[in-house]
Amino acid sequence: MRDKEIRTLALNPGSRYVGIAVFYGLELVDWAVRSIREKSAEARLEQLKSVLSEIAETHGVNCLVIKSLHPARSSEYLCQLTSTLKEWAKENHHAVREYTIKEVETFLLPSGRLNKHLLMEGVAAIHPFLFPELEGERQNRNPYLVRMFEAVALGLRCISEMENPKGRKLIINNHEEE
Repeated sequence: MRDKEIRTLALNPGSRYVGIAVFYGLELVDWAVRSIREKSAEARLEQLKSVLSEIAETHGVNCLVIKSLHPARSSEYLCQLTSTLKEWAKENHHAVREYTIKEVETFLLPSGRLNKHLLMEGVAAIHPFLFPELEGERQNRNPYLVRMFEAVALGLRCISEMENPKGRKLIINNHEEE
């Protein structure tokens, strides 16, 4: 992967919404929450694969990063969804990385406990152009964009590891990482 730019698609899967972030190297170029509106589980999987194929083709993605599901907090459908996403990535010759939310939290704030609000603030501190989304999310009664912020955090975690395999200091938008 070192001979060409790493283009990463980071996903935070959910049963109705999927957080998406796309990176070209260290640069965040696209971020969103996509709704999956189909009724049947099979139709939802197909819709999601179609959305991902479009994103991967548009951006030339060569790496997929997925949030690892917590066994006690996931359904059979979500487990099937992540398995399908990994298969899709392998079929399309994408590298696959998977991180737990704890691994992402430790990366963003190594010295303390991180909650979803602090995670979103940490991501916005690294990518200040996300502050309007952060402010909008603070106004929402039901969290919606948190999936997108987690996808961005997943991408940052993966890129840091891929760009910095020997533990050298890495600068991400003026934030120094080990």
